[in-house]
This record gives sequence, structure tokens and C-alpha cells, in this order.
Amino acid sequence: MLINDREYRLIVPKWDNSGRKIKSEEIEEIAKRMSDHFGGVSIIPSILGCWKNEEGKLICEENLVFQAYRDSESVRDWERQKKIDEEFVNSIAKELGKRFGQESVLISEDKVEVNFVEGKYRKELPPERIGIDWFKKLV
Repeated sequence: MLINDREYRLIVPKWDNSGRKIKSEEIEEIAKRMSDHFGGVSIIPSILGCWKNEEGKLICEENLVFQAYRDSESVRDWERQKKIDEEFVNSIAKELGKRFGQESVLISEDKVEVNFVEGKYRKELPPERIGIDWFKKLV
């Protein structure tokens, strides 16, 4: 089986270099841009990224992961679309590096198998399928 679909990941800090939280509107803008380009985006809201500084000390910070997928079967000119997607992700990373004052922004691209399994949209679930058990949620 030929695996040609792609997953694109962008790792973005949640805090600036002085420890102040980046506004959620800034993060939402990234999600909107990726959704506009790829048709959707998944966000992992918290991931720890660590590296060694020049003195060899381990530095860690909390990040977000934006991941988007491209199904190769939905595209006429796959090579052209792949290049467009790569340039798009690189341009966002470069822009965010400057905007958020980062020395670098991590991106990755991987070959994956993408399938969209059909479901049935419902505006809301029936009452017997919803509810919050506050004990289970908080304890």
C-alpha cells in the first residue's frame, strides 16, 4: 500500500520568553489560518518541549501542537499541493518565530494514512447520552 497522505505539525509556545501567557486570540488566529488552508486543524492543548541551553541546562516550556492533514486522493496535482502545503507551514512558523520572539519554531511533516469515516451529524445528543458527573470530573 502506498502511503502518500501528509500530516503537518506546528509546535507553538503558550508563554513568551519572560513567562507571560500569549493571548488566546493569537493562538486562535493560527487555528483559523490552518483550518482555512487545510480544511481543519487538531490542537493538542499542552505538550512540554525541552532543550539544553548554551550552558547545558535543561530548559522546558509548555507548548501547543497544531496538526493538519492532507488526503492525497482529494487533490488533482499532488506534488504541487504538497509544495504549497510545505510553504504554507514554513511561512507560518517563520512568522510566529518573529511575532512571538522565538529563536526557532518546530514544524514536522510525516507520511500518514488518512481516512475520513462517515458518521451522522446531530445538532445535539439525546438527554440519556449527556450529563456531567461532577464527582467523577473533579475527584
